[in-house]
Amino acid sequence: MIQLKGVMGIPLLKKSKFTGSDGALRFVLERQIREEEEQLAAICWNGEFCSDATPEEEKTTEYFPFTAEGLEQAERWLNQQC
Repeated sequence: MIQLKGVMGIPLLKKSKFTGSDGALRFVLERQIREEEEQLAAICWNGEFCSDATPEEEKTTEYFPFTAEGLEQAERWLNQQC
């Protein structure tokens, strides 16, 4: 189970992306600008390879508000993907 509380937060994501895994699920959380708005992109895939070595078509991306609440939503979504 992925638990992000206490591990990272929005201030960290303003500076860099966050990567993690749970079993075979790999994920990246990062700040993106979409339609002139800050959003939190949660990108996940299954496998043993890092994001750069995994083809884009094997990844799933979901967008959330770039807020603490959006981070909680992303955590729930990632846990549903496991």
